[in-house]
Amino acid sequence: MQRSTTIALIIGLAAVAAAVVYAGAGAVAQSIASLRISGLLLLTLLHLPIVVLMGFAWWLASGDDPPASPSRFVWARFVRDAAGELLPFLQMGGVVFGVRALGRGRAIMVGAVSAIIDGVIELTAKLPYVFAALLTLLALARQPHLARLLSLALAATGVCVAILLLARRSLSAWLQAMARAISARWPGVLGVDEGLADRNVQACLQRILSQRARLWSALVLHLCCWCLGAGEVWVTFWLLGVDLTLWQALAIDGTVVGLRTFGWVVPAAAGVQEASYMLAAAVFGIPPATAIAASFARRARDLVLGVTTLGIAVVGDDSFAPPTIAMLKLRQRPRAR
Repeated sequence: MQRSTTIALIIGLAAVAAAVVYAGAGAVAQSIASLRISGLLLLTLLHLPIVVLMGFAWWLASGDDPPASPSRFVWARFVRDAAGELLPFLQMGGVVFGVRALGRGRAIMVGAVSAIIDGVIELTAKLPYVFAALLTLLALARQPHLARLLSLALAATGVCVAILLLARRSLSAWLQAMARAISARWPGVLGVDEGLADRNVQACLQRILSQRARLWSALVLHLCCWCLGAGEVWVTFWLLGVDLTLWQALAIDGTVVGLRTFGWVVPAAAGVQEASYMLAAAVFGIPPATAIAASFARRARDLVLGVTTLGIAVVGDDSFAPPTIAMLKLRQRPRAR
């Protein structure tokens, strides 16, 4: 783990601990206990169709000649999210694991390019969702400070999306550089031939970007997934004993989603997510302990899904286990000076 990543993680964990102390460790523990195992399982099951839809969106973002079936893309999306959540200290680890689960040969190059495009589409779909949450927040409660903070996060996200959409040539060059870096740092992990890292991905990128109908469909699916997140928040707080309207759930989830933009430098947005839940929930009179419990419930859901998914991937796919272990070992190996 790089030193900067380690420092960011330590600061994030310290922020989580400070939030728990501020809210009261006993109250947080009591709120979490009220969720129960059955509640956690319900939240996990509710999240499954969202991941499935995101898998279909990735399949749509791979162009009119996808290298694998929709079901394979769905499975790869599960792996991609699991690695991203459980191994946040691995740069691009989620994409690498997801592409590895997608297949070999042509699936690797198309999968990697389409995964980046799918990520941009997902980020783009977040803009109208966060904007809707901002409008809802302004309509339901007068919180100018929180609204300004959320507006700043929305603007920052919009700038990132604009840069990514306008810099196609730079994106192509970056994809080629990423392929070379992955091949150099994790040789044989993806099971690619030696010349793949040097192949020109420009043709693949242009082919995918020319499929406007599929890309718009992927955008709609991702927007639906963001909206379903509000339903998950409504259920989470209902399990914690808090009655919210769907509009209030939208305001809370959209605020958390927007403010997590500031947490990209911290692995798993540690501390940033908890603070976002506390700020958004306080608008509707929800105690800090309950807000932190809701954040922990989200993390626990991702943990259950992540461990289960990677466990199935390693045990059920013999070709997946050795590269996975090799990748983790190589990541811990210090770089030669």
